[in-house]
Amino acid sequence: MSKINEMRLGFETAYIDGSVVSSSTYRPQFVSNNHKEGKKVLSSIEDELLSCDGFQISVAFITMSGITPLLQTLKELEKRNIKGEILTTN
Repeated sequence: MSKINEMRLGFETAYIDGSVVSSSTYRPQFVSNNHKEGKKVLSSIEDELLSCDGFQISVAFITMSGITPLLQTLKELEKRNIKGEILTTN
């Protein structure tokens, strides 16, 4: 099955009909900091960036303190010639 069809099934499961069988890889997930479980939003973003072949991130605003933790990851992507952009209002 193509990735497009896998994504469609994942979206259908998540947003339309939870009984539709789909791969969890293609279902949207809620990401939050959870200190008890040791989960961090930053880690999730880094993991996804390091496994992508291109990216677009859209945020309402951005600060240096918000982007600084991602600089090493972004440099790694640059070395691997992975293109991306961060879209913001400021």
